[in-house]
Amino acid sequence: MEPTAPPPLRAPVPAAVTPRLYRAGTLRYTAGGLAVLSIWLLWGDFAFTFFENIFGRFMPFYLKDLHASNALIGVMTGSFAGLVNILFLPNLSRWSDNHRGPLGRRIPFLYVVTPLAVAALVGIGFVPEIAGWLHRHLFFHVAPSVTEAAVFLPLLCVLVVSFHFFNMVLVNAYNWLLRDVVPQEMMARFLSCFRIVGSASTFAFLWWVFPHMMAHRKEVFLGVGLFYLAAFLLMCRNVREGEYPPPPAKEDRPGLAASFGLYFRECLRLPIYRNFFIGYVLASMALGCAGPFAALFTRETLGLDMETMGKLFAWGGVPALVLYYPTGALCDRLGPLRVTLWAMAGVAAVSVIGFYYVVSPRSFLAYSLVLTIPAVGWGIGALSATMKLFPQEKFGQFYSGINVFSCGAMIVGNYAIGKFMDLVGSNYRMTFLWTAALLVVALYPMALVYRDWKRYGGPHAYVAPLPTP
Repeated sequence: MEPTAPPPLRAPVPAAVTPRLYRAGTLRYTAGGLAVLSIWLLWGDFAFTFFENIFGRFMPFYLKDLHASNALIGVMTGSFAGLVNILFLPNLSRWSDNHRGPLGRRIPFLYVVTPLAVAALVGIGFVPEIAGWLHRHLFFHVAPSVTEAAVFLPLLCVLVVSFHFFNMVLVNAYNWLLRDVVPQEMMARFLSCFRIVGSASTFAFLWWVFPHMMAHRKEVFLGVGLFYLAAFLLMCRNVREGEYPPPPAKEDRPGLAASFGLYFRECLRLPIYRNFFIGYVLASMALGCAGPFAALFTRETLGLDMETMGKLFAWGGVPALVLYYPTGALCDRLGPLRVTLWAMAGVAAVSVIGFYYVVSPRSFLAYSLVLTIPAVGWGIGALSATMKLFPQEKFGQFYSGINVFSCGAMIVGNYAIGKFMDLVGSNYRMTFLWTAALLVVALYPMALVYRDWKRYGGPHAYVAPLPTP
C-alpha cells in the first residue's frame, strides 16, 4: 500500500478580537460608545458653562452700577447661593441617591429644573422692565406710595434666590450623573475634556458676548437662555443611565428632620472626608469669594473698559486648553490629591506675586497666564479627587456635602470679604492676599487627607470607606 500524503496544513483561524469594554456600574461601553457619550456630555457642558457665565460676570458690574455696597455685592453673588445649598441640598442629594425611575436617578431632576433655571436667569436680565410693568399696572393702583425702585430690589432678590436654587440642582445633578455614567479609569481625562470644552465656551462668551453684555442686556440674557435650554435638554435625551441597587426600604428611611442630622453625621464621621471638606471649604472661600472683587479690580483699579476686560479674561484662559488633558492624565497616573496639593501651593504663590506686580493690562495678562498653570491643577485635581474619594453608594450625598459646607462658609466669606473691601476703602488689590492666605491654611487639612488616602490604598488600590451607623 502506498503511503497517503498528509492532508494540507490549514492556516490557523485568527481568534476574534474582543473589543475592550469600559464599565460604569451596569453600563458597558466600547470605545465608540464612550466617544458618543463624551460628545453628548461635552455638548451639555459647553452650553452649561456659557449659561453660568452670564450670572457670574454680569451681577458684580450690574450691582456696582446701581451703587450697591461691596457687602451687598458679596451677598447677592454668593451668600444667597450658600444659604440655598445649606437648606435644600442635604435632603435633595439623598432623594436623588434613592430615586429609581424609568429615566434613572439624575436625569429626571435635570429635566425638571432646566426650564426653571432658564426662566429665573432671563427674568434677572429683564428686572428693570418687569419692575416697571409691576409698578405701573399693580402697585401704582394698590399702593401709590411704593416707588419703582422699591419694587426693583425685592424682585431682583427673588429672582436671584430662585436662580441659585435651580442652578444648585443643575450643578449637582449634572456632576452626580457624571459619576454614574463615566468609567472610573477614564474619569480624570473625561473631566479634563470637560474643562477644555468649558474653557472654549468661556472664551467664546468673553470674546463675543461679554463686551456687549451691559449695552444689550435683554438680547444677551434671552438668547443665551434659549440656547442653553435647547442644548441641555438635547443632552439629557441622548444620555442613558444604568441600573442601580434597590434603595433602602421606605420604613428604614429617616424623616425629614432626622435625615438632615444623619446627613451631617455621616459626612463628617470619618477623618478622611472631614478633612477634605475643611480643605475644600477654605480653598473655595479663597477663590470663589474673591472672584467678583477680582473682576472689579480690573475695572476700578486698572481702569479697563468692558471690551478690554473681555479680551484679557479670554486670553488668560487660553493656556488651559493645552494643559487640561495632560493634567488629567497626570491625575490618573499619580492620583488627584498629589496634584491638588501642589496646585493649591502654586495658586497661593502666584497670588502673592500678583499683589505686588499687577499694575497694568500687560502685567495682568502675564499674571493670568501664569496663574492658569496651578489653577488647572486645582480644577482638575480637586474635582477628580471628589469622583474617586467618595463611596459610590452615597456619592450624591457626599458630593453635595462639598457644596453644602463650602456654601455655608461662603455665606460668611462673601460678607466678610465685602466688609473687608469696605474697610480698606475698596482697595481691590487686597483680593490677592485674601486668596493666598486662605489657600496656605487649607494645605494642612488637605495634607491629612493625602495621608489617609494612602492608608486606604493610594492611587491604584483605594477603597472608599463607608461611615458606620
